[in-house]
Amino acid sequence: MMAPKVLIIGIDGATFDVMRPLASRGILPNISRLMDDGLHGELQSTIHPITPQAWSSFLTGKNAGKHGIFDFMARKKGSYDVEFVNASFRNGATIFSYLGATGLEVGAVAVPFTYPPERLRGFMLSGFDAPSEDERAVYPEKLFYDIKREFGNYYIHLASPVGRKKDEERFWRDIRTEDRNRTDICRYLLERHNPDIFMVVYNNVDRVQHQYLTEGYLEALNNGASGWRNDILTRTYENVDREIGRLLEGIDTGTLVILMSDHGSGPIKRVFFLNRWLEKEGFLSYRNSTGMGFQALEMARYMSKRFLPRRAKGFIKSFLPAMRDRVESLRYFSEIDWKNTMAYSFGMYGNVYINLKGREPSGTVPPEDFDKVLNEISLRLGGLRDPDTGERLIEGVYRKEELYCGPFVDRAPDLVIRWKDYSCYTSTSPGRERGDLFGEHLMIDSSGFRHVGTHRLEGIFVASGDMVRKGAAIKGARIVDLAPTILFALDRPIPEDMDGRVFTDIFKDEFLKGRRPRYVSSDKDGTGGKDHRSYTEDEARDVEERLKGLGYL
Repeated sequence: MMAPKVLIIGIDGATFDVMRPLASRGILPNISRLMDDGLHGELQSTIHPITPQAWSSFLTGKNAGKHGIFDFMARKKGSYDVEFVNASFRNGATIFSYLGATGLEVGAVAVPFTYPPERLRGFMLSGFDAPSEDERAVYPEKLFYDIKREFGNYYIHLASPVGRKKDEERFWRDIRTEDRNRTDICRYLLERHNPDIFMVVYNNVDRVQHQYLTEGYLEALNNGASGWRNDILTRTYENVDREIGRLLEGIDTGTLVILMSDHGSGPIKRVFFLNRWLEKEGFLSYRNSTGMGFQALEMARYMSKRFLPRRAKGFIKSFLPAMRDRVESLRYFSEIDWKNTMAYSFGMYGNVYINLKGREPSGTVPPEDFDKVLNEISLRLGGLRDPDTGERLIEGVYRKEELYCGPFVDRAPDLVIRWKDYSCYTSTSPGRERGDLFGEHLMIDSSGFRHVGTHRLEGIFVASGDMVRKGAAIKGARIVDLAPTILFALDRPIPEDMDGRVFTDIFKDEFLKGRRPRYVSSDKDGTGGKDHRSYTEDEARDVEERLKGLGYL
């Protein structure tokens, strides 16, 4: 068989826990057809299963110690300041730039962490980390104006739950509009450019799951109880299936079609305040500050975003910037008493950093005591139990060297907490964690929705096409395996520093006959020759608002 064309469809956050019951009820005919005509299985995400790290590992075939992106934000070296990261912070080549350099025509639409867009052989429309839906998010820039002329807009993040709960219908309209717009643009680009490899990601399943994926929904779905059919989460999966059907029109069976998610999703069973725990255990101290200024400005921001119409919100954004500023001014730790703090948490899903002398500006832990403090924190965390059931909450506490390898391991947290099934959500908001160690579900930004769903390690993988084995359920696929597997399918050599393996299990024997993975030397230091492009202050605010609306901040 000749090297096929490749179509990759991402459904951010998709989980078989929802897809399989829906498919069995005939709700997802197009996804079901891909599963039946090919093979499928769970796709192991990264630790943590967080969007920036997972998509970057997919794009590079490497662990975060090599590509350097661990979270939505990163600490600035030599300070306690933090900044939002984007694709320019990622090190090493992506499969798009690599394949383009080998002479193939490539195209990508709405893949997270592709801003700023790469200058490659083909085209790229950035994902939701792009600060604005304008020409900055598109390469080549001329393509943005073609799309604007044909479709009016390229919607990156139209759908958002922010606002009163009665705005749910607007939210649903925006979901359909955004997904339809994305498919229309993809069909237009596929017809005009006919790329050798093309990828698109639909984001709204992940957005909706954050506020609707409850244990009650899953119970109703699996037991046939009432309510699941008209739930907005069911309708969102059904809608993306419909768009996938439209996208597949005209795609022949000689194309390798891959359906994937960056991670899975599931209900939040517990909310744990990690910095509160560090404070209680004597590792972290706060200054004697009331934080009243913070509370007043945060309340003003909350009220304006939740209750004012969109036009008024735009006025505030343009003329009253104090309303939209992050009160911490991207200094997450303004209320911490650093001279009396040994450890602190920052980022998503459970990270601990040591306030190390010589690394942090006001470090208190001498290097010779580093291991001792790490061991003590790990030991105490390992004893955490659910206050109701008594079950252990933590599967493991890892030092960064146990999880990552490469030139950028130093960017990782000193300790990474792997929660059991990731069903315990960790809140790390220094200065705002008060009271008990466990709390109620948090609110999603300035909305009437609670943050009830979060990520899981087990994403989805489906492959279909003439070269794919039929009807098989596969095991052992990892997100880092996809990049080398795609290169192999396209008969391109694989950089030897990729951590993934060629997942030959998916291919028919006749496709594998005479084929062997070929490897080439790669950029050993992993820098990729790129310069960081930090967001401007205004861009950072726009990205921050988007992440808050997703429940990530």
